[in-house]
Amino acid sequence: MKKIVSVVLAVVLVFSITIPAFAQGQNANNYDGNPVVIVRGIDFAGLTYENGSKALNVELDTIFPLLMQSLFARMNVIDKDMVIDTVMDVAYEILSPLACDNEGNSVEKVSMVQYPGSMANHPEFVANLTDGGEFGIVKTAVEKYGAENTYFFTYDWRKTPATLAEELKGFIDTAKSDSGKNKVNIICASMGGMVTTAYMYYYGTDSLDSVVYLSGAQNGTYVCGDALNGRIVFETDTILNLIYQATDDNLFLRLFLGIFDGLGVFDFITNLTNDIVTDSFDEANDKVLRSCFGTLCGFWALCPDDDFESGVETIFGGHEEEYPVLLEKIEETKEFVFATEETLVAAKESGVKISFVSNYNSGLVPVYERANLNGDMVLETELTSNFATVAPLREILTADQLAKAPYKYVSPDKVIDASTALFPDNTWFVKDAPHVAADYGSGFSDFTFSLLESNVQPDVKTFAQYPQFMIADDTLSLSPLK
Repeated sequence: MKKIVSVVLAVVLVFSITIPAFAQGQNANNYDGNPVVIVRGIDFAGLTYENGSKALNVELDTIFPLLMQSLFARMNVIDKDMVIDTVMDVAYEILSPLACDNEGNSVEKVSMVQYPGSMANHPEFVANLTDGGEFGIVKTAVEKYGAENTYFFTYDWRKTPATLAEELKGFIDTAKSDSGKNKVNIICASMGGMVTTAYMYYYGTDSLDSVVYLSGAQNGTYVCGDALNGRIVFETDTILNLIYQATDDNLFLRLFLGIFDGLGVFDFITNLTNDIVTDSFDEANDKVLRSCFGTLCGFWALCPDDDFESGVETIFGGHEEEYPVLLEKIEETKEFVFATEETLVAAKESGVKISFVSNYNSGLVPVYERANLNGDMVLETELTSNFATVAPLREILTADQLAKAPYKYVSPDKVIDASTALFPDNTWFVKDAPHVAADYGSGFSDFTFSLLESNVQPDVKTFAQYPQFMIADDTLSLSPLK
């Protein structure tokens, strides 16, 4: 009897988990369009060991105790070299699960959580989707198109772009086979922009109908370029910009920080930190940077053109004989990186409906030379927009830049000239929106899916409610920027 009850309870539990997903699928039973593939961005949390435990834990409440424990263990001798050694050891202990060998293969048995097939195969995952970022996009797609028409591509972002493109091709082929359609639609977020472009580079665009780049890293990011070239820099103004933005509503704290800034405390700390970084870069490269980042072909795929070759020399100079296979893969990666513009232009000319959404007016991680640029908290607006002219954070375009810019492409706040972007009429800018902002139920989400569903190539005049320059409020509702 107990066994029968257990079986019944199990069946009830299964149905309680799967009903939300199937109900969402039923709501979309009339959908007869292309399947939708969401290509997510870089995901640290998704890297796991074979037992399912997280490979990386970069939370402050983990790092700080580990650092303090290491420092106290060496209290018998306290000097700058000891502090540097301690920081390097802690950094390696935390980041070592990322490391690849001299052929670009994972050193430890670490892999990415993945979701093969459509979301109909993952009802529990769908039932527990959160509203933010890529998960919110998947949640919206399931509701609009059905779980059976929604695919979520995650990947081990350490791999070469060629490998990632091959894996995405398998995902796209599965979606086409399942649906009986000849094409798919794609929303690619963050690093997913690079992966989607790699797919176009290696396999063409015959299987693509509509592609929306959402905060896309198709042109890489300057933080990778600077880091791989040893340009790790802490700037007082950049750090304060980020702090002030985070403490916007706390007038007392802002006043307190202002006093410290006036006394030169922040300048003292940043100058000391920069001296340590400069003095210890070679050691950092040998202990951490080369093994934990330089061996990751996926990171090299995010290195901008102008930084690529000098970065290879910086990271591997004098060690080339140790990494012959890896360096060959990095050279192949360079060929793809240098062909990004050509790949995107060819995609649009082939008839793919392609759109770019680029956010701005947020600070970036203040640890690299170009962190004073305008961005979306993660990526630089200049790169996500395919090289629009963008004023530094908290500044406007210069008088000379404004004089040269066509009026219709200048943002009302005079921060952006979209005319220099690769596709100025197919690129939208959203002020105050964070990285990958299409949260479930938000106006930003409605905008994203309007681009995806357009029957024609959308441009900045296609939707009256979505002009080229918009601003987001705290709920990610959008309105025209004035």
